[in-house]
Amino acid sequence: MGERPLWPGLIAEGNSDEPYLSKLIKKQLDALLLEKGRQSVAVADCEIAPVHTTGSGGTAAVIDVAWDLAQDCHLLFVHCDQDERDKAEKIAAELAQRRRSAKRAAVPVRLIPVMMTESWMLADRKALEAVVPGIRLTDYPYAKPAGVEKQTALSSDKKTKLGPKQVWKALLGADAHDTLMDAAEVLVQRTDLEVLTQVPSYREWVEETESALSGMGYI
Repeated sequence: MGERPLWPGLIAEGNSDEPYLSKLIKKQLDALLLEKGRQSVAVADCEIAPVHTTGSGGTAAVIDVAWDLAQDCHLLFVHCDQDERDKAEKIAAELAQRRRSAKRAAVPVRLIPVMMTESWMLADRKALEAVVPGIRLTDYPYAKPAGVEKQTALSSDKKTKLGPKQVWKALLGADAHDTLMDAAEVLVQRTDLEVLTQVPSYREWVEETESALSGMGYI
């Protein structure tokens, strides 16, 4: 018996989220299926939608494009940050409704970091040290991985509370965005998933993903 295929898809909030999330999705799926899978599964690279969940044209147009992608996938991850949670839930709910009357379409799974994607990228300090050259981790502000879901202060500035994007700028300087984009794939490779699962919103996503895989008979 050959390997059972699994084709994941992603509709992200923005371009900058795609390199990290698409690689992370595949890594987490591989890990779940290796640990709990009923059979050998070949997880394909994550296919990325040509539009974004917060893109122009309105939610209805985004849903139509997402539905087209759902015809080519088994799982479709719908990403929004916490402040746009309602939009992700609306898109996922509509995809699930359409799937009830379709012969074949992806199961939608919400992917919602409590702060933003950049917070998940900050969770594993050892991975950051390994892949981001010149990062100033003397100012790394998180005592535990779950801390990335809250605004925090740097050790050098105890008065100012910062969100993940501001922390990245403090650690990397003005070129933080470009550095993150360049390092995204390698950062995923080096990140310990057990560290990430200490972040509540990440753990919630993994649990929802596991439930979807179970319902499809993969685990």
